[in-house]
Amino acid sequence: MKVMFDTNIYIAWMRERKYEPLMLKYGTVKYLSSIVLMELWAGAKTRQASRLVETLQRPYLKAGRVVPMTVKNYILAGQIISNLPVSYKDVISKSDFVNDIQIALTALSVGASLYTNNETHFEIISSTLKKLNVIYV
Repeated sequence: MKVMFDTNIYIAWMRERKYEPLMLKYGTVKYLSSIVLMELWAGAKTRQASRLVETLQRPYLKAGRVVPMTVKNYILAGQIISNLPVSYKDVISKSDFVNDIQIALTALSVGASLYTNNETHFEIISSTLKKLNVIYV
């Protein structure tokens, strides 16, 4: 089973060892969204945090499992944003929502199930991306 984790899962794991069984689960092929990697580096404000992100990214980079956005996915992300109802205007204007669309698209591009605890954003996103398998933890 291919899996990808949202940024909030990695942060909870690094800070509190939350989701440890999920993160270390055997029988899964783990992928890292380049958008998640960007968000983790953006939040790495200390030397210790930088070392954690460096350690986290290493096996993904070595295995070739950091998933980048493609031009096709950037176009699709723009179309998704454009087609969302006006009632989502406040959500759409936030960069973390746009990042979550991109995370969803990177998961979809490799056929990975996406683990997150952000139901607000991913309920909206999965209503548009019907093939996206989101698992809320």
